[in-house]
Amino acid sequence: MKLSKTNGNVNTLAILSNGVEVIGDILFAEELQVSGKVAGKVTSDTGTLLIAETGRVEAQVDVGICIIRGTVDGNVSARTRIEIYKSGRVRGDLITPVLLVEEGAVINGTIGMGKEAGSRLPEESPPDSDEERIRVKSA
Repeated sequence: MKLSKTNGNVNTLAILSNGVEVIGDILFAEELQVSGKVAGKVTSDTGTLLIAETGRVEAQVDVGICIIRGTVDGNVSARTRIEIYKSGRVRGDLITPVLLVEEGAVINGTIGMGKEAGSRLPEESPPDSDEERIRVKSA
């Protein structure tokens, strides 16, 4: 864990470096940068998750802000916003009130937005049609 001091305030940034693999649930408070691999669940009420270009997250993500420059395989719920940059690859559903996507980014999944989106988890989103219900049940 790395501590940096800015204007008298202490900000905590945890870094999972390239070559580090974590299997299990991660709960963090302020900032987490993933340059390695995470499999499991990543959770923070208000924190920021930054997935670096070398980072790979195979997890259910529920955070305040999610910044994606690497790869995510799993559903992502962010209370404030999700940012996906051109090197970002997402395979899973996104739930967020604000979504920023840079040209060249790849998203394979559904997107839920709106003022209530920040408080809903992807698995809680009801299907819009009977066809989707059948597809979900057969998956």
